[in-house]
Amino acid sequence: MKLFSRVATLLVASVLSVSAWAAGATKAEAQAQSSAALAHVKKVGPEQAAKDFNTAAEWKIKGININFVDMKGVVLASSLNERLVGKNTYESKDPNGKEFVKEFIATVQRDKNGGWVDYQFINPETKKLEDRAMFVRKVDGFDGFIAVAISSSK
Repeated sequence: MKLFSRVATLLVASVLSVSAWAAGATKAEAQAQSSAALAHVKKVGPEQAAKDFNTAAEWKIKGININFVDMKGVVLASSLNERLVGKNTYESKDPNGKEFVKEFIATVQRDKNGGWVDYQFINPETKKLEDRAMFVRKVDGFDGFIAVAISSSK
């Protein structure tokens, strides 16, 4: 069970977080992309937006990964890694045991305009532990949120 938990944590942390680390996006860029994603959900609806986030090039700008997640922790879309789609990430923990998905959900429930959650993940390219910051915002009229991560040093 412990091995499964560790493997699941590393997979989820790396996939949810493989976002702007390659391109070095800033907090402002991440927030702008999350605003664009929210507008897209409002325009085309959650189902079509999820499809678009998974496939359309416009959601892969500067390596920023748009994550679209429901309030139960199920990933509806991940613009840079479709393998996570359909996975329940609610119980995921970072290498230090932080339950970051639960914190994402608490943040969007608490902060109307969204907020930042710091956590760590194993970079899938360098295999090194890195500090991350995920900007999360609730999707109005839908039981889910948009999440965009960057290196927390940005």
